[in-house]
Amino acid sequence: MASAAGRGHPRRILDVAGGAVAALLAFTAVPAVLVVIVGNPLAAGLGHAWRPLPRDALCFLVVAAWVAWAACCAQLLRAVVTNVRRGEVGVRHGSSVLDRVAARIAFGVLALTTFGAPLSLAAGAGASTPVGGGPSSSLTAALSVGAATSSPAVSAPTYSVQPGDTLWRIADDLLGDGADWTSLAALNLGRDLGDGGRFVDPDRLREGWRLRLPPGAHPKTPDDAARAGSGSGASRAGPDAHLPELLVLGLGSLACAALARRAGSRRRTGVRFSDDPALEPVPSEGALDTATLLHRFNGVPALHSFEAANCLLGLSLDGRASGPTIRAICVSDSGVTFFLAGAPAEEPPAGFVRAKDGTAWHVSHAALEGHDLSFPYLPVVLPIGDDAEGTWLLPLEPGDVLPLLGEAAPELWRAARAAVGSWAWSETILVSEDPDDTALRTEAAADPLLARCVLFCGDPASLPAGVAARCAVVTMEPVAASDLTVLVDRRAATIHPMGHVVRPHLQSAETSEQIAELVEPPQENLYTPENSGLGQEPDGVRTATAALTPGAVDVRLLTMTPRLDGLQDDLPPNRARRAIELVAYLALHQPNVITSDRLRTRVLGSSDADAASKTLFNTAYAARRAMGVDEDGDLLFPAGTRHGLYQLSPRVTVDVQRAVALASEAKVQTDPAAAIAYSRAALELVEGEPLANALSGYAWWEAEGHGARIATVLVDAACGMAALASDAGLFDLARWGLEQARIVEPYSEALSRSAMQVAAAEGDADRLRQEWRECQRRVDALDPGGSPSARTESLYGELSRRVLVGAALPDGAASHGAPDTSD
Repeated sequence: MASAAGRGHPRRILDVAGGAVAALLAFTAVPAVLVVIVGNPLAAGLGHAWRPLPRDALCFLVVAAWVAWAACCAQLLRAVVTNVRRGEVGVRHGSSVLDRVAARIAFGVLALTTFGAPLSLAAGAGASTPVGGGPSSSLTAALSVGAATSSPAVSAPTYSVQPGDTLWRIADDLLGDGADWTSLAALNLGRDLGDGGRFVDPDRLREGWRLRLPPGAHPKTPDDAARAGSGSGASRAGPDAHLPELLVLGLGSLACAALARRAGSRRRTGVRFSDDPALEPVPSEGALDTATLLHRFNGVPALHSFEAANCLLGLSLDGRASGPTIRAICVSDSGVTFFLAGAPAEEPPAGFVRAKDGTAWHVSHAALEGHDLSFPYLPVVLPIGDDAEGTWLLPLEPGDVLPLLGEAAPELWRAARAAVGSWAWSETILVSEDPDDTALRTEAAADPLLARCVLFCGDPASLPAGVAARCAVVTMEPVAASDLTVLVDRRAATIHPMGHVVRPHLQSAETSEQIAELVEPPQENLYTPENSGLGQEPDGVRTATAALTPGAVDVRLLTMTPRLDGLQDDLPPNRARRAIELVAYLALHQPNVITSDRLRTRVLGSSDADAASKTLFNTAYAARRAMGVDEDGDLLFPAGTRHGLYQLSPRVTVDVQRAVALASEAKVQTDPAAAIAYSRAALELVEGEPLANALSGYAWWEAEGHGARIATVLVDAACGMAALASDAGLFDLARWGLEQARIVEPYSEALSRSAMQVAAAEGDADRLRQEWRECQRRVDALDPGGSPSARTESLYGELSRRVLVGAALPDGAASHGAPDTSD
């Protein structure tokens, strides 16, 4: 790094000198030549060479020459200012001499303003500056590590999207790692990028969009990209290129975002109602890999736009005798379009406008901002595929029959079914493939205002007439369609009679099973790995990595921005985020050895063996060099074996394991003071919401259940300490411990119950009521419209009577002396 920086400063000096020379030529040399040749207008002098001409002609030439120079200077200044603001100094093919001079001057200005920053400004590259903002008030760890201290007046570098580009390809070209496309997505998703387009789908880019780049990226001109492609023998991705994760999952971004949310909701619900870390099951290895891929699409704006548009349409049409029939829905970068079965006579509802010659209603993304989800106009909506316009979905109403015909029909149905069960209103839908399903017949016979919507996949002839009329039917039988028919093979799906051809979402049976494992209720998952990283076995928490004190290098994950403490050398800024994540993963899985295949797939996010192997080698080397050796001279991060196995030294610890060990130590103490001390030490390790700033990477943290398990461990520790501290009259300490645990898991009802018990033990009726209201608020935030569990409500009633009325708690009720951490 030092040598690189040393080479960078002479280069930066040359850049500044080049810009200064260009500025001198433009703003000094040219007027000097004009003074000599045509004269100085301020001194009323004329050049000797022009004196034979009439004085009027000379005056005209003088004025014309100086006006032309002034106009060129003004245009040049505008171009320089524009380039500096945008950080764009590349020169496109066919640019004028003026544009080239402006680019050179801007390059010198950028190099001068970032002279002290650790940036590499190659020819044609813009200045890299930290970019602020993000869903969690900061950027990804990749953006926060090694950010440059450049002038705030210099904008972040940008890249102009070229035909066939994907985020993966751009990240591979400019960041050196295609799997780091999530960093680009974090910077750009949700932005208005001009021409009425908003970047809402990471899989869909429009030519000409200017994407923000993270610090350290090197913007390239189209000529640079073309030369790089031809020089390496590679070709640009075709117009049908897609993010590799979507190709593996057989889904679109919309469905992936919905499934990621559903899987996350299942985990949060499990944490809310489960207080034992050993009870939370762990999915199989294949399901964990699938969860990692899904997590990268969590929070895609296109999902909210689709759901909000559907609910807004339902709210707008509520009260009308009959609404229009919707044939198809398209979610694009301009908004959401509802295609109608014919042109309706009525005007579109508020927020919508006519489109497609009056045959569709369109709502922009801006009109959907801040709209709460309520009841959708179309509950049953199946994503079919995508084309250059956007993602296409087909709604089905009771009595509709949609044939899916062709060799890939089963794969299309699997992908659609996964999405149908993951919309925000999915609880109001029953999906069945069994014509004899009792629930199907019960819902079909229930009051239409109260019954769930029913989606049946199979032969409609197998259903009784009364049931079929209440069901939306998807069939792979060649039967008459109520309106549309989808013909699908491996490459395309055609929606007849609309004539739309899209790339179909096709999901394999294996992927479908893995996704079902992630979103089904936890009790149905029975798989348990050898070591989850948090000591599933009773004797597994006291491993080498579960020491009570930090080692030579300590991984800190119970903080907003993950870091490594104790490094002997600084990590290279361009490798820091990846290196920290790699070491964190290995540390959490000690003492197990981890294969390079798992590291490439789950941590580095790439199934491309060649590219990921190179990334793994470079990342591991950077971490190994920064970590150094222990007191015995042994590497803290040994090199991988010839078979691609990796393992850290036992002297590398991680705060998550240490918190587990301290909490376990507290539970075996017979002295209350010692138990409080160990619990307090575990909770003191929490510095902030774990990984809150890591918006890129760390998908495995939740996918493998580490977040949920450490949350339940710390909730249990906080509840136990609160009970002991209350008995000792240490009410402030008890409340502090509960708040520390809430940083990690804010929705646990066990913490609310303990907080109410502390308030009751202190005799503080106002605080007791406040804790109850806070519990209600937290439950509603997690599950809108939900209420605390009956056990929590009953406890609040008993504690209220005790504090306000003085009634004793009945036998069997939880008292403040024994923590109540079960539901």
